[in-house]
Amino acid sequence: MRRAAALGFVFALSTPALGQAPPAPAPAATPRAAAEALDRLGYQLGQAGKTEEAIAHFREAARLAPTLFDAQYHLGATLWWTKQPEEALPALRTAVELDPKHPEARFYLGLVLKQQGDLAGAVAQLREATRLGPRLAVARNQLGVALLAWGDEEGAVASLRRAVELDPSSTDAANNLGLALMQKGEAEEAVRTFRGLIERAPDFTSARHNLGSALMQKGDLEGAVAVYRELVRREPENAEAFYNLGLALKQRDAFAESEAELRQAVALGKALPEPPYTLAVLLWQTGRGPEALPFLREAIARKPDYADAHYLLGTILRQQGQADEALSALREAIRYQPFAAEAWLGLGQMLQQGKDAEGAARAFAEADRLNKKKADGQASRVALAAGLKKLALKDTATALGQLREAVRLDPENARAHYELARVLRTKGQTAEAGRHFAEARRLAPYLATPPAATPAVPK
Repeated sequence: MRRAAALGFVFALSTPALGQAPPAPAPAATPRAAAEALDRLGYQLGQAGKTEEAIAHFREAARLAPTLFDAQYHLGATLWWTKQPEEALPALRTAVELDPKHPEARFYLGLVLKQQGDLAGAVAQLREATRLGPRLAVARNQLGVALLAWGDEEGAVASLRRAVELDPSSTDAANNLGLALMQKGEAEEAVRTFRGLIERAPDFTSARHNLGSALMQKGDLEGAVAVYRELVRREPENAEAFYNLGLALKQRDAFAESEAELRQAVALGKALPEPPYTLAVLLWQTGRGPEALPFLREAIARKPDYADAHYLLGTILRQQGQADEALSALREAIRYQPFAAEAWLGLGQMLQQGKDAEGAARAFAEADRLNKKKADGQASRVALAAGLKKLALKDTATALGQLREAVRLDPENARAHYELARVLRTKGQTAEAGRHFAEARRLAPYLATPPAATPAVPK
């Protein structure tokens, strides 16, 4: 299990310069003056750790003077810090309207939008925060995290690299950079990033977990096992460390050792569904299907929508001759993961055995459709890679054919639509290019249409 770093930066409330203490409240002659005094007092209360009182003062200041930026900004930021994002949102929106050039206000608004699942809105606000505050490393960090969640791996890596450059001491930014590199498939650099981070912060447990994951992605199972052994030595009550060690040992085919570590993870991690599921897989793979059943049921109890656990439960029950329970488990697997071809195939086989020819035929047809879609998706990615290679060699005609084939094979391949659109635009086929740019944006909103090249001015 990979671990993201927690947001790490110092909260500051002052508006002109972060960290600057406000002046003492002055006698209030007008509502706005009273609001300003309340805001300053709220800031002082917040600095003293009296957060609830600070929020009350900010609320009253915002009520008295709704156009007072400081009150709206301080209220929204403090509500975010106290895990009240829904209440923080209107105050932060108002703050940004009042001062659109305030980078920290946009930063906090971006954080709230990201928390609420509005990644497009979050990215827009965080991008603007980094434009307005080009040296605001925390904004670069959170922009990278949002871009990664949005699917823009290249943009995420670029933003997180910049965050690390701006603040080399930020363990959060370095950890997030390593995760982005892993997601982008650059395991070698991810390993170097995590190793460097651990050298600077030996007690940063998340980085050790992620180093082990990066080593496994790279295929260095021995290295991963060594990292996880050190983790369990340091933290003998850490269920995830035992689970990751067991997983690495399993991939190394050290089944007896893996089983011992996974059993320890099951015992320590009472809420984690992965350890009992993975232990069940190991038991089934080593010919002990009946022993796996209680662990699968435990995994499902911990995570009722665990499709893989339902599927394996159905598979083992079918092998045990418990047809009704097996059928029910396979239907649950499909309910939670309708695109799993193997579950549809298993369901079809069960229905066929039960003499439900019509139901079996529908299940087999769906399994065939999903398998074909998966194969076409893989072929589309191969065609896309080939097209990009031909583009690099300036062989536009062949590249165009490969990119069209990539789109034909998988109409949901956003990058294929995007690259095809770029080539079509260079050939003057702007209408068709526009359609493919629009489809690319629909499938992957971060794929913005690039600006058209400026024609050269004749000399």
